[in-house]
Amino acid sequence: MADDYVYKHITVERRPLDTSGQWQKAVIRFKLGGEEEAYINVYWTGKELYARFAGSRENAERLASVIKALGGEAVVKRIGRGWVVQLYTDGIIAIRHDGWLNAVRGFVDDLKGEGLIDKERYGQLVRDLEAGPNVVKLVSAEFTVYYTNKGIEIKYHTRNENSKNATVDALKARGLREGEHFTVTEQDRGYRISVVKEAYAKAVETLAHSGLKEGEHYTVDSEKREIHVKKEHKDTVVNAFKGAGLEEGKHFTVKRGGRYVIHITYDGLREIQRMALSGDLEAERFIRELEDVLRRRHGDGAVEKLVEVLTPARKEGTAELPLVVYDDKGNVVARVVDLRYEFVENGNPVSQCAGRDCRLRVVVEYELPSGERKQFKMEWYWAEKREKKGRDTVTYYYEAAQPTVKDEVEVAVLKTLTGKAKRGRVWLYADQLEALRRFKSLEDAVDQWRAGKPQKQEQN
Repeated sequence: MADDYVYKHITVERRPLDTSGQWQKAVIRFKLGGEEEAYINVYWTGKELYARFAGSRENAERLASVIKALGGEAVVKRIGRGWVVQLYTDGIIAIRHDGWLNAVRGFVDDLKGEGLIDKERYGQLVRDLEAGPNVVKLVSAEFTVYYTNKGIEIKYHTRNENSKNATVDALKARGLREGEHFTVTEQDRGYRISVVKEAYAKAVETLAHSGLKEGEHYTVDSEKREIHVKKEHKDTVVNAFKGAGLEEGKHFTVKRGGRYVIHITYDGLREIQRMALSGDLEAERFIRELEDVLRRRHGDGAVEKLVEVLTPARKEGTAELPLVVYDDKGNVVARVVDLRYEFVENGNPVSQCAGRDCRLRVVVEYELPSGERKQFKMEWYWAEKREKKGRDTVTYYYEAAQPTVKDEVEVAVLKTLTGKAKRGRVWLYADQLEALRRFKSLEDAVDQWRAGKPQKQEQN
């Protein structure tokens, strides 16, 4: 079934809060045409939101397809004898479907109403649900973005050594250096032992007579049928299980509970910014999405911190005029001889302006080898982006220009100035404006125009 049909027609129903288990939970059901397609249990672990389904492979795959149709990501895994779909807080928030968000928000509201979650954590969860996911992609890996009293932190987490190695190799292939542009650490959290349903009671009983103390040497997660054991006690538990007649691979599986963390440093961010200014589209998208996440989730103060971090890279190699323009074959096709600007409001040049209707027009004058001079213009404006936050619609503004490039000389001129160009209409964003800002004749104008950025708006 087509994803767009599912997104538009699916209904999401939340069952009442259930406090009978180790973790508080609510069942969320997905229906099409009144018939249930799939369901998933959403839990509050005391620290984070966690959603889980365990059942047949067919039902797990159906649930995963629904989640993907709603804009989320879901992986079906075999754990023990069952098939499982799991989502943690970031994955839950990443599903930007109103029905789903309302169901999860209702669950969080119920937790608050029953006094099962404190005011501060409740407020943070509500803000996270409204603001959306806090991840950015680089080399096909999803990095989580944090903003704390330590500053901006960008980290990739994985328990899989192969995934860690693949991401490290991909970062190095992009020219980023381990130890300078990114770091890799391993967090040792012992081992997770998953037990099948029919062997679980025997496993717990065996643990009780193993000589190890619960809470000190191991912990039990009855919801997941998992035993979390410290590294130095793993062999004791495994041998006890085997002595009780349980077979590894049949009745239980053992996995490392630790994880790898890849952290992009500030030097790494500046190097990615240099790539973006050189026309690297992936780097450009990464910086743009990073700024978007910081603004949505943490406000303008976080964006100002990002600008502070990136400014040294953005100021490197301040460009001077005249500037020689080469085509893709290395031939000189023009020289940029002048860069001018003017502020425009309601179609008319003005001495200064600010706000949504204020535009920055950049006039590029270039000279052909024949001596003929021509002009190329681009007009920067505040583009709108609307997002649903609960019952409200929030409008954000971002920098954009969309000049029309007529011929190959203009392609070369625009690419030399901004790192991005093609024939026809070209979309330019913050990184291209930042590239123009390197020219002394435009620096103050760009800063002044940016200072007049319109504030975000919320409407019921």
